[in-house]
Amino acid sequence: MRKTFRCILGFALALILSVSTSVAAFAESTVSYGDDNAQKFVFAPNDLFENFKNVMPGDSITQKITIRNRRLNDVKIKIYIRSLGANEGSEEFLSQLKLKVEQADDESIMFDAPADQTAQLTEWTYIGTVYSGGKIDLNLTLEVPIELDNDFQDAIGSINWQFRVEEFPVDPEDPVTGDESTIFLFALLCLLSVAVFVVLIVVRKKRAAEEK
Repeated sequence: MRKTFRCILGFALALILSVSTSVAAFAESTVSYGDDNAQKFVFAPNDLFENFKNVMPGDSITQKITIRNRRLNDVKIKIYIRSLGANEGSEEFLSQLKLKVEQADDESIMFDAPADQTAQLTEWTYIGTVYSGGKIDLNLTLEVPIELDNDFQDAIGSINWQFRVEEFPVDPEDPVTGDESTIFLFALLCLLSVAVFVVLIVVRKKRAAEEK
């Protein structure tokens, strides 16, 4: 039986032109679905876009967002996203900034437009299917034009994004996913067990031969 759950994420941007220097950084934030096996989203940190604050004209800043499926049982989720655009009062400021969102694995572009627009995310947009323990990475890049007017000094803008999740049971033909390190450890333990078993057989045969 299909289940659908939704959560709204507020996207905040801030620009402070009075800062004398600015350093572009790359940080990772996490959107987790199913922490403690609950059917809800958890954002860490609460403000996922700390690096999009205190920026300067000419800055280009990248923010990584990792979306994880932490459901304890074998549940696969289809994740969708859409943008409602800039909140009232933010339109003019955010129209000066360019935002790009792309999938980290194949660099496919999901959004590439002025930050106030909904563009390619006007309708619900499928991000991908994530199995228990799996993840999807998104890279966001904010471009601040060098010619940005001082009238926007200390300006703050906000954008509304929505995430939607559809839950499905895992089918037998689905690929095995999750923490690959765990799979590797299990395989290594199996190989060691076989090796010990072979050694014991060799030792036993050797002793039997010596006794004869």
